[in-house]
Amino acid sequence: MKSSILLVVAFMAFAPQAQAQAAKLSTFDEVRTQYKNYRDPTRLSYLYNRCAALQLNVSALLQRKGQNQGAKDFENLAQHFMVLSEANEREIDKKRGLKSKDTMKTVQRNVANVSEVYSKRLKDNYAKRGEFIVGDAQLEAELAECNLPEVFKKKALAE
Repeated sequence: MKSSILLVVAFMAFAPQAQAQAAKLSTFDEVRTQYKNYRDPTRLSYLYNRCAALQLNVSALLQRKGQNQGAKDFENLAQHFMVLSEANEREIDKKRGLKSKDTMKTVQRNVANVSEVYSKRLKDNYAKRGEFIVGDAQLEAELAECNLPEVFKKKALAE
């Protein structure tokens, strides 16, 4: 009995730390550096997925505020990044000699995972400052970059 109580207490003590780390994201520049240093094409997909996830979170916020057209615009941008990610994943499979199967489902699953991290961060921001994005320099910078998909793509692919 005592060991199970200690286990629960230990879990509760470390849970906030684990949650705080879950809401931490590497900067886009850090991921781009990894991509350039290791030529790891999955890092490129990850960048696209991050933008898609962020765009979807902003879309949801706008939808809740009744700004339907803005929400739709952000949703369309998210879809564009998901298509870029899917194309990249297909290229990875092709280079590996694999036949691509359900690539978009994989992309959607990856975007959903990153979206949860963004959602947690947005909620934390709101709880701390009363704003979801404003005041979070990293999210502000990422949103600005993700709003220009072709510029973002060129920057990600730059040597």
